Amino acid sequence: MNYKTVKPFIKWAGGKSQLLNEIRAKYPETIDKYCEPFVGGGAVLLDVLANCHPKEVLINDINAELIGTYKQIRDNIDDVVAFLAELQELFWKKDDAARKEMYMAKRVRFNQLISANSTGVETAVLFIFLNKTCFNGLYRVNGKGAFNVPIGSYKKPPICDEENLRKISDLLKNVTVQFGDYSKCKSFIDSQTFVYIDPPYRCLLY
Repeated sequence: MNYKTVKPFIKWAGGKSQLLNEIRAKYPETIDKYCEPFVGGGAVLLDVLANCHPKEVLINDINAELIGTYKQIRDNIDDVVAFLAELQELFWKKDDAARKEMYMAKRVRFNQLISANSTGVETAVLFIFLNKTCFNGLYRVNGKGAFNVPIGSYKKPPICDEENLRKISDLLKNVTVQFGDYSKCKSFIDSQTFVYIDPPYRCLLY
């Protein structure tokens, strides 16, 4: 089978883009119903959507900002792309000092929005912007829940990949996107559901 590849819209710790060939070997012959309780960056989700065309799909994650971004890409892609393209143009034109100033201002604004439980277009756009410009694509918050990753060192980070974002938006059109604990997926899963579980990682100390 000649698989289509759709890139995740963010970098994410534990992402499976490099392992898709191995994971594909575990797919059933047909996938009519699909569930991913810990969706994260969605590499497997996008692969299944692009190549297996399930009829019913539920994705879930406990990160509210991540889930809000999936919803905005699905429902408001024109606004997301326009806002991101504007940020990309501004960021690319700046020198290092001005980039850091812009990054810190956007980080402050993002934390204001998440403190207010906002999951609108601006929150989603800043989620992507910070992911593409922060150190190593990390998502880390402090004890108060504020995003606190420093800026990364990139010459021309791809903040707005419009073509890929629109592909993802099309793939997500009939996907149910849910925020919460993984146990909320139980009522959706039955004997006909293909479930991909990529849970959070626990560090092991030796």
